[in-house]
Amino acid sequence: LFRSLSDLVTLRAAAHMDWRAIDPSIFGTLFERGLNPKKRSQLGAHYTDPATIMKLVEPVIIRPLMAEWATHRDSIRKLLDKSKKQGDKAYKDANAEFHQFLERLKNYRVLDAACGSGNFLYVALKTLKDIERRVNTEAEQLGLQRQIGIECGPGNVLGIELDPYAAELARVTVWIGEIQWMLQNGYPVSDRPILKPLDNIENRDALLNADGTEAQWPKTDAIIGNPPFLGDKMMRGDLGDVYVTTLRKCYEGRVPGGADLVTYWFDKACKQILAGNAVGTGLVSTNSIRGGANRKVLDNIVADLTIFDAWSDEPWVNEGAAVRVSLVCFGSGELAARYA
Repeated sequence: LFRSLSDLVTLRAAAHMDWRAIDPSIFGTLFERGLNPKKRSQLGAHYTDPATIMKLVEPVIIRPLMAEWATHRDSIRKLLDKSKKQGDKAYKDANAEFHQFLERLKNYRVLDAACGSGNFLYVALKTLKDIERRVNTEAEQLGLQRQIGIECGPGNVLGIELDPYAAELARVTVWIGEIQWMLQNGYPVSDRPILKPLDNIENRDALLNADGTEAQWPKTDAIIGNPPFLGDKMMRGDLGDVYVTTLRKCYEGRVPGGADLVTYWFDKACKQILAGNAVGTGLVSTNSIRGGANRKVLDNIVADLTIFDAWSDEPWVNEGAAVRVSLVCFGSGELAARYA
């Protein structure tokens, strides 16, 4: 495991440092540098900074949830205006509506089906906890009693990752983010044990099962992520002839034969929404998704759904080289009409 005595010395020195305030998103950089460069593209190991992630999280998660809360908040305010004293019917109805939304947050799920070291999941978790804290504060300002703790936690985020090391790192990233948020906001942290199992981050292929059939994704509310950047002409060299032939056959009629690997995540996200297994999606792609065979996948999406937010040509740095990417958010027409 260790190639030299200096490796052990470095590890010992690192273990004696204070890691409590580390930004978990740095694990993405550490992970990418630790991988074999030849495998980075097929694993989807492209670090995404928190600011870019928030461009997708805001329209796909924050905006719709806060719009829902605004509706509940208005109803709560009207009920409390009718209330004569704490505990009467109007007050109880207002309190019930408040806890109905808290239950909605508790059961809200976010999926990253190419989660790498977990940066998208980390940001999504922090976002949901921030929303829950804000909802509690606003309900208290209206005259209700806030809940004692924060219910949103690591169970709210789901991941799929092909590389076992990356999947485990994603679990650690999510748990560190959870612990840091709780401590920074004055909430107690369960420490028996500190890091618990996180089975909702799965170590498997997101596109194919071992028998060549289509892999299934769990039901969720939002799908976000940065799927692997791998062009059509590079796929056979990086993934192998057998895998690519099986992949093309499995998704025949949905994803054109000459499309880049990233488009398969767009297609599957679209199918999840159409099946009622998700509501909205925000994904990163190379900007080549806007043309050629890749464009057919976008055309399929807009035939039934709506792209309600997008950045067509954003700067990106990958392995020191400047590339351009597109950020695309899509969902049902109802979602687009209400929240765009």
